[in-house]
This record gives sequence, structure tokens and C-alpha cells, in this order.
Amino acid sequence: MILKRLKIYPLMLLGAAAVAGLAVYGCGHPVQETAAHKIADVLPSVLGPAAHYDVQVDGDPFALTRGRARAVHIQGQDVQLAPAVTLDTLTIDARDVSFDTATRRLSHIGLTAFTASLGQANLSRYLAQSKPLLPGLVITLLPDAVEARIPVDVLNLHTTAVLSGSFRPDASNPSQLDFVAQNAQVGSVPLPASLVNLAVDELNPVLDLSGLKVPLTVTDARVANGHLVLSGTARLDGLIQP
Repeated sequence: MILKRLKIYPLMLLGAAAVAGLAVYGCGHPVQETAAHKIADVLPSVLGPAAHYDVQVDGDPFALTRGRARAVHIQGQDVQLAPAVTLDTLTIDARDVSFDTATRRLSHIGLTAFTASLGQANLSRYLAQSKPLLPGLVITLLPDAVEARIPVDVLNLHTTAVLSGSFRPDASNPSQLDFVAQNAQVGSVPLPASLVNLAVDELNPVLDLSGLKVPLTVTDARVANGHLVLSGTARLDGLIQP
């Protein structure tokens, strides 16, 4: 099967899968459904392994056979984007996708947006692997807020600071997510700004998505129902080969 021999570019697999699906259009399934199944089969190589992927392809059947899809909608559960990064859910919507059926390469991808959620278990696992120098660090996702417990030294006393705040994309690198403290205290004593800034500097970035196969640029981050919810754009265009 030709998909098994394509090893160079991950997104070539995605396009080849679509073409393979279109080639068997006459097997009793709508062309959109067939293409969607083929794309889902190669998503572990393109994005990463997942508990489940669901794909919907939208477009005119004739246009699809010529390598043009109006939209591709991808939903994944427990998606492992990197060894330390597992998302509870990931949704990607790509518009105006074109594929060269002769070379089996993607030639154009329009606007590509994503939404993702990260629960307490996956966030804690990520922090344990990415922040080995902060063994006492705990970030708790509350129903609609976030609390961080960070080890600090105050007057030669090793203790824990409790910070409440929010998440915000880093201004210089929006693929990274920072914790922004709104207040901090040790016990019932408020911490001075200098100690708060020192603690936050050691913590940030809380989450780094810049080194993924498909880098994600975060434009919004919030906590809802005990989950970190992210939205932004996925840079699929960087994987298009000339």
C-alpha cells in the first residue's frame, strides 16, 4: 500500500491518504466519508498518537476527486503531540485545502484554526516532566480559575507561595503560555512584588507548544470547567513542500 512507503514529510501522508480515499470512490461509500477515513488513518504520523481521531471532509465530490476540499475538520481525543504534551481534546479546522494528485503533496492550505483542552492530569504530568527543578510546583485548575503553589525562599525560610492568576500567551512567542499572577501570599501574608516576579520567572513558560510537528500559535487561553482551554492557529503551511 503506497501510504506505508511515504516517510519523508508527514503532511504528504495526509494528502496521499485523501487521494487514496478518493480513488476508491466507487466502493459504496460517499467520497467525503472515504477520504475522511483515509486521513484519520495517517493522523498519528502527522499530529501524534491519540485514543481516537474523527475526521469530516467537506466539498463537492467532483472537486474532491481533483484534489480540492472546501474544509477538513479533525477531532482528536487524548492526542499526544510530544512525549510530554498530551491534550485531552484537539480540534483542527482547515479551509481551502488543495492537493497535487500527481506528486501527492499538499499545495495549499487556507485558514487553519484549532481549539484544545488540557485537563488536570495531563497538565500535572507535563509540569512534572518539563519543570524538574521545581519539584514542589503544583498548578491546580479550578472550575474557572487557576492556582499555583511554588516553592520559594523568604528570609532564609523555605516555604510555598500560593499564587492566583490566569494564563496568557507569551507576547514574544505565542506558542508558549505564561502564568500571570494577580495576587500571591505565604500563609496569610502577601508576598512583595519582587518575590512574586522571581517565582513567576521560574515557572514560565507554563506550556510550550513551539517544538511540535505542527506548531500551534495560541491567541486565547482560559480555564473553564476545570480544563485549560486554548484556541489559535496551526501552522500547517510550513509543512507544504515545493
